[in-house]
Amino acid sequence: MITHVAIKFQGVVYSLPAPKRHHDVIFKIWEETGLEYGTNRNPDQDEDQGFLDETGRFYNRKQALAHAQACEQEIKGKILLNMLFSENLW
Repeated sequence: MITHVAIKFQGVVYSLPAPKRHHDVIFKIWEETGLEYGTNRNPDQDEDQGFLDETGRFYNRKQALAHAQACEQEIKGKILLNMLFSENLW
């Protein structure tokens, strides 16, 4: 089950529990590092933005969608680009 939003930034996974959103994690990155998210980041957003499950495993947005579906987690709204967004969960 997906439990946290997460972003990989400069080799570190930053995360916050539901019902936080990715923009909250971006602010956390800035607070903790003083760097703006976007610095040295992978331009392929679905690879560095994602989610954690209850064990702390990171899933990118596409993997998270498959995992949430496999866990029969309720998914709300429309699925865009075959990726999971926090708005689909909480």
